[in-house]
Amino acid sequence: MLARSLATLALVWLSISTSVATQQIDLYAYHAAPPFLVNPDTSTGLNSEIIKVLQPLVGADYQLQLKQVTRPVVNKRLAQGLPTIVLWTHPSWYGAEAKSYLWAAPLFADRDVLVSLTADKRQPFPTDGYTLGALTGYSYPGLNEKVAAGQIKRLDAASDKENLLKLLDRRVDAIMITRSSFLYFAKQPQYVGKFHVVGQPYEDYHRQVLLTQHYQEFAPVLSAALKRLEKSPVWQERLELYGLKAD
Repeated sequence: MLARSLATLALVWLSISTSVATQQIDLYAYHAAPPFLVNPDTSTGLNSEIIKVLQPLVGADYQLQLKQVTRPVVNKRLAQGLPTIVLWTHPSWYGAEAKSYLWAAPLFADRDVLVSLTADKRQPFPTDGYTLGALTGYSYPGLNEKVAAGQIKRLDAASDKENLLKLLDRRVDAIMITRSSFLYFAKQPQYVGKFHVVGQPYEDYHRQVLLTQHYQEFAPVLSAALKRLEKSPVWQERLELYGLKAD
């Protein structure tokens, strides 16, 4: 009886010590379009896939947990000074505040592109009188001014897929979409050959990981893991699946 009790206590102690030793690290992702989130029901897409590949690289001291949220939720957490790690972002999107955050190694290059129907003649965009399909809450320097001046009309949508459907229905003349998302959609059977890129108004940017100052101890661990991630055959395979390349 005594031996059984001691064994039980040992198991309890082991469980407690293990939970104390392992720190849960929440990684926030607000991108809800392919290739980041392909199917929420099956957790497919880069949001969940990078967690799976990174976990063994950061080691047993940390338990990575994906938090799929909206951009306003991320903005609110950062404004409130809460511990936050954000996937797939870039310093230029945070203005002067970017210097107050830690930044982990780049993941891959991306950019915003203008897309129209291949049936339409390829021409420079924006053209006066055109309607641009955009994402709600997103800002597009250069195009914002043309919208404000009434030179082009902006029609917002909640998702890239919704914008593509508007383009097919000719409710817009062109849409703004990230290159990574466009590469995914352009390979889908229902969209093959129907769209082409007509403009690249902005420079490439490298998607990175933002960490608040709460993670000064974890930041070098994550950076080292991301460096190793570049050489991971599994990660390379996932990127190639979506037409992407690691930096």
